[in-house]
Amino acid sequence: MALAVGDDVFADTQRLERRHNQEVIPMLDALYQRAGLAVQSTELVSFSAGPGGFTGVRIAASVAQGIAMACACNVVPQRCSDILVRSWAQCPATVQQVVCAVPSRAQSFYLSAHVGGPGRWSQLYSDQLCDQPPQWLSDIVQHSDLSSSGLALIGARPSWLVDELQACSHGEVIPDAQTMIGAARTAHKEGRSVGPELALPIYVQGDSPWRKRHNAESSP
Repeated sequence: MALAVGDDVFADTQRLERRHNQEVIPMLDALYQRAGLAVQSTELVSFSAGPGGFTGVRIAASVAQGIAMACACNVVPQRCSDILVRSWAQCPATVQQVVCAVPSRAQSFYLSAHVGGPGRWSQLYSDQLCDQPPQWLSDIVQHSDLSSSGLALIGARPSWLVDELQACSHGEVIPDAQTMIGAARTAHKEGRSVGPELALPIYVQGDSPWRKRHNAESSP
């Protein structure tokens, strides 16, 4: 997470695994103390809205909404995949397309495609929940010059990916909250921030792992 005060940025990055609900508030408090600010002075909030881990996304949305409501400020929800692509500091200058894979469950992953280059990424294909290669991914591989290292995969590596893309894998990227600051400020300036009540997690088709439970005693 990161707290920006003008050009000064106070940040803390930790791998919390399943301890988000225990650690996120103390981490926030520590950042505000380092900055010498009261939480009530917050003017804008941003958070990773997903799609991603069900519990983690909901915790992030709840914390963002709580702070924004208390401070009467707006919120900028950001896509997890956008944050990961911007966080890839080791991105080679030759890369012009990035496929981002975020784990969902079992062999299902959220896939998205981004074009541009460092500092100027935009989404070509938005997040889609997949358990096999979508057609647009096959098209990207088919029309890419893989020998020029212009295509890369970041994040988790599904076992069902085509071999050509497996060879372009650069591994997982740790999300950097500092990369969210500029995007959040730009979105707010352009009128794309929302009130706390509209700062909701981002879900995609097929997101819910739950299925309707059939009554075992009911007649066929």
